[in-house]
Amino acid sequence: MITRERPGNGGARGRQVGYFCHLNLDKKHLGAIMVTNQVGVPLEFKYTEPVTTTKLHKVLYGSSLDRYLHETVIRERLSREVRSEPEYFLTSYEERDFLGPLAGKEMMAVQVFPLAQRESSGPFTRVRDNEAVVEMDDGTVLRLAFSTTDDVMQRNMVTWLQEIARTMDILEPMERVLSALKMLCGEEKLL
Repeated sequence: MITRERPGNGGARGRQVGYFCHLNLDKKHLGAIMVTNQVGVPLEFKYTEPVTTTKLHKVLYGSSLDRYLHETVIRERLSREVRSEPEYFLTSYEERDFLGPLAGKEMMAVQVFPLAQRESSGPFTRVRDNEAVVEMDDGTVLRLAFSTTDDVMQRNMVTWLQEIARTMDILEPMERVLSALKMLCGEEKLL
Protein backbone atom coordinates (compact mmCIF):
# COMPACT_ATOMS: atom_id res chain seq x y z
CA MET A 1 0.00 0.00 0.00
CA ILE A 2 1.29 3.43 -0.91
CA THR A 3 0.50 6.64 0.90
CA ARG A 4 0.86 10.07 -0.62
CA GLU A 5 1.41 13.27 1.29
CA ARG A 6 0.72 16.89 0.51
CA PRO A 7 3.38 18.94 2.28
CA GLY A 8 1.85 20.84 5.15
CA ASN A 9 2.48 24.21 6.72
CA GLY A 10 4.53 23.26 9.75
CA GLY A 11 4.24 26.74 11.24
CA ALA A 12 0.45 26.76 11.37
CA ARG A 13 -0.96 28.04 14.63
CA GLY A 14 -4.20 27.21 16.31
CA ARG A 15 -6.25 24.10 16.55
CA GLN A 16 -6.02 21.26 14.09
CA VAL A 17 -8.96 19.20 12.87
CA GLY A 18 -8.50 15.70 11.47
CA TYR A 19 -10.74 14.14 8.83
CA PHE A 20 -10.88 10.48 7.88
CA CYS A 21 -12.75 9.15 4.86
CA HIS A 22 -13.10 5.64 3.49
CA LEU A 23 -14.50 4.99 0.02
CA ASN A 24 -15.71 1.72 -1.44
CA LEU A 25 -16.29 2.09 -5.18
CA ASP A 26 -16.61 -0.87 -7.54
CA LYS A 27 -14.82 -3.23 -5.11
CA LYS A 28 -12.00 -0.67 -4.72
CA HIS A 29 -11.35 0.46 -1.16
CA LEU A 30 -9.25 3.49 -0.36
CA GLY A 31 -8.98 5.98 2.42
CA ALA A 32 -7.58 9.37 3.21
CA ILE A 33 -6.72 11.58 6.13
CA MET A 34 -6.69 15.33 5.89
CA VAL A 35 -5.68 17.60 8.73
CA THR A 36 -6.74 21.24 8.56
CA ASN A 37 -6.21 24.29 10.68
CA GLN A 38 -9.11 25.88 12.58
CA VAL A 39 -10.45 27.59 9.43
CA GLY A 40 -10.26 24.57 7.12
CA VAL A 41 -6.95 25.12 5.32
CA PRO A 42 -5.26 21.75 4.64
CA LEU A 43 -2.05 21.13 6.57
CA GLU A 44 -1.59 17.47 5.65
CA PHE A 45 -3.23 15.03 3.26
CA LYS A 46 -2.47 11.33 3.00
CA TYR A 47 -4.25 8.64 1.10
CA THR A 48 -3.94 4.99 0.24
CA GLU A 49 -3.83 3.54 -3.21
CA PRO A 50 -7.02 1.63 -4.08
CA VAL A 51 -7.20 -1.92 -2.72
CA THR A 52 -9.32 -4.23 -4.85
CA THR A 53 -11.13 -7.11 -3.18
CA THR A 54 -11.56 -10.42 -4.96
CA LYS A 55 -13.92 -13.36 -4.56
CA LEU A 56 -11.11 -15.18 -2.75
CA HIS A 57 -10.87 -12.33 -0.19
CA LYS A 58 -14.60 -12.60 0.42
CA VAL A 59 -14.35 -16.35 0.96
CA LEU A 60 -11.30 -16.21 3.23
CA TYR A 61 -12.31 -13.17 5.30
CA GLY A 62 -16.07 -13.77 5.31
CA SER A 63 -18.06 -11.25 7.31
CA SER A 64 -14.87 -9.74 8.78
CA LEU A 65 -13.69 -8.40 5.40
CA ASP A 66 -15.26 -4.93 5.74
CA ARG A 67 -13.93 -4.46 9.29
CA TYR A 68 -10.47 -5.66 8.24
CA LEU A 69 -10.39 -3.26 5.28
CA HIS A 70 -11.66 -0.28 7.29
CA GLU A 71 -9.63 -0.78 10.44
CA THR A 72 -6.42 -2.53 9.43
CA VAL A 73 -5.76 -1.95 5.75
CA ILE A 74 -6.97 1.65 5.60
CA ARG A 75 -7.20 3.35 9.02
CA GLU A 76 -4.24 1.77 10.82
CA ARG A 77 -1.89 2.26 7.89
CA LEU A 78 -2.88 5.91 7.48
CA SER A 79 -2.64 6.36 11.24
CA ARG A 80 1.04 5.40 11.17
CA GLU A 81 1.74 7.97 8.45
CA VAL A 82 0.08 11.09 9.86
CA ARG A 83 2.54 13.66 11.24
CA SER A 84 0.17 16.43 12.29
CA GLU A 85 -1.44 16.58 15.72
CA PRO A 86 -5.19 17.10 15.30
CA GLU A 87 -7.14 17.16 18.53
CA TYR A 88 -9.74 14.72 17.17
CA PHE A 89 -10.74 13.11 13.89
CA LEU A 90 -14.12 13.55 12.22
CA THR A 91 -15.62 11.06 9.80
CA SER A 92 -18.96 10.50 8.11
CA TYR A 93 -21.74 8.97 10.15
CA GLU A 94 -21.74 5.95 7.84
CA GLU A 95 -18.39 5.00 9.44
CA ARG A 96 -19.89 4.77 12.96
CA ASP A 97 -19.53 0.98 13.11
CA PHE A 98 -15.79 1.25 12.44
CA LEU A 99 -14.83 4.00 14.92
CA GLY A 100 -11.65 3.65 16.89
CA PRO A 101 -8.65 5.77 17.84
CA LEU A 102 -6.72 7.10 14.86
CA ALA A 103 -3.11 8.19 15.38
CA GLY A 104 -3.83 8.07 19.12
CA LYS A 105 -6.78 10.47 18.82
CA GLU A 106 -10.47 9.77 19.35
CA MET A 107 -12.92 9.93 16.44
CA MET A 108 -16.43 11.27 15.96
CA ALA A 109 -18.80 10.24 13.20
CA VAL A 110 -20.90 13.27 12.25
CA GLN A 111 -24.21 13.73 10.47
CA VAL A 112 -26.57 16.68 10.17
CA PHE A 113 -29.71 15.47 11.89
CA PRO A 114 -32.83 15.77 9.73
CA LEU A 115 -35.47 18.15 11.07
CA ALA A 116 -38.16 15.48 11.32
CA GLN A 117 -35.99 13.12 13.40
CA ARG A 118 -34.65 15.55 15.97
CA GLU A 119 -34.80 14.20 19.49
CA SER A 120 -32.77 17.00 21.00
CA SER A 121 -34.07 18.36 24.28
CA GLY A 122 -31.03 20.55 24.86
CA PRO A 123 -27.48 21.14 23.72
CA PHE A 124 -26.44 17.52 24.44
CA THR A 125 -28.88 14.61 24.35
CA ARG A 126 -27.61 11.09 24.96
CA VAL A 127 -29.00 8.52 22.50
CA ARG A 128 -26.79 5.51 23.34
CA ASP A 129 -23.55 4.97 25.26
CA ASN A 130 -21.53 6.14 22.28
CA GLU A 131 -24.08 8.36 20.47
CA ALA A 132 -25.60 11.77 21.11
CA VAL A 133 -27.57 14.50 19.43
CA VAL A 134 -25.95 17.92 19.80
CA GLU A 135 -27.31 21.36 19.05
CA MET A 136 -24.67 23.70 17.71
CA ASP A 137 -24.55 27.45 18.40
CA ASP A 138 -26.05 28.24 14.97
CA GLY A 139 -29.05 25.97 15.62
CA THR A 140 -27.81 23.08 13.47
CA VAL A 141 -28.41 19.73 15.12
CA LEU A 142 -25.78 17.03 14.64
CA ARG A 143 -25.98 13.34 15.31
CA LEU A 144 -22.64 12.12 16.66
CA ALA A 145 -21.16 8.69 17.29
CA PHE A 146 -18.02 8.53 19.41
CA SER A 147 -15.07 6.14 19.42
CA THR A 148 -15.23 6.16 23.22
CA THR A 149 -18.02 5.53 25.72
CA ASP A 150 -16.37 7.80 28.32
CA ASP A 151 -18.96 10.52 29.07
CA VAL A 152 -16.41 13.16 30.11
CA MET A 153 -14.35 12.58 26.96
CA GLN A 154 -17.48 12.77 24.80
CA ARG A 155 -18.51 16.08 26.35
CA ASN A 156 -14.98 17.44 25.83
CA MET A 157 -15.18 16.36 22.18
CA VAL A 158 -18.52 18.15 21.77
CA THR A 159 -17.16 21.33 23.37
CA TRP A 160 -14.20 21.21 20.97
CA LEU A 161 -16.52 20.62 18.02
CA GLN A 162 -18.69 23.60 18.98
CA GLU A 163 -15.59 25.82 19.26
CA ILE A 164 -14.28 24.70 15.86
CA ALA A 165 -17.73 25.23 14.28
CA ARG A 166 -17.46 28.93 15.17
CA THR A 167 -14.51 29.34 12.78
CA MET A 168 -15.33 26.91 9.97
CA ASP A 169 -17.95 24.69 8.34
CA ILE A 170 -16.92 21.44 10.02
CA LEU A 171 -18.45 19.15 7.39
CA GLU A 172 -17.16 20.85 4.23
CA PRO A 173 -13.55 19.57 4.45
CA MET A 174 -14.93 16.02 4.68
CA GLU A 175 -16.67 16.62 1.34
CA ARG A 176 -13.32 17.74 -0.12
CA VAL A 177 -11.60 14.56 1.04
CA LEU A 178 -14.37 12.42 -0.42
CA SER A 179 -14.11 14.30 -3.74
CA ALA A 180 -10.35 13.77 -3.75
CA LEU A 181 -10.83 10.02 -3.23
CA LYS A 182 -13.34 9.88 -6.07
CA MET A 183 -10.90 11.77 -8.27
CA LEU A 184 -8.15 9.27 -7.40
CA CYS A 185 -10.47 6.45 -8.47
CA GLY A 186 -11.18 8.25 -11.75
CA GLU A 187 -14.82 8.89 -10.81
CA GLU A 188 -14.55 12.68 -10.64
CA LYS A 189 -12.83 15.08 -12.99
CA LEU A 190 -10.52 17.81 -11.75
CA LEU A 191 -11.96 21.28 -12.38
